Amino acid sequence: MTTKKTVSAREALKDVLKSSFGEFVRDIRECDEISQTELAKRMHVSRQFINAVEKDKANISLEMAIKIARALGYPYEAFVEVFLNDMLRKSGIKKVVHLEPKAA
Repeated sequence: MTTKKTVSAREALKDVLKSSFGEFVRDIRECDEISQTELAKRMHVSRQFINAVEKDKANISLEMAIKIARALGYPYEAFVEVFLNDMLRKSGIKKVVHLEPKAA
């Protein structure tokens, strides 16, 4: 018997800027109790692709990060922020991106 790890939304988002994009996606997906298969169906991709994203083995685009956010039912801003910060970290750039609403 396997014990399912449950994570509250607050815990999943606690260290969001320190998480890789894949870890962030996995934590959100598990928190919402969505399987990799279900997320893959929503996005019209393979379950293996979702697995690769969550293990940080897939090179994805900003557009794909937005597609994942929408498939999970979340506003894209947090996903874009985590995606960009993960890209900076992996490139060795010690800067942080924070998105702010555009002034009218």
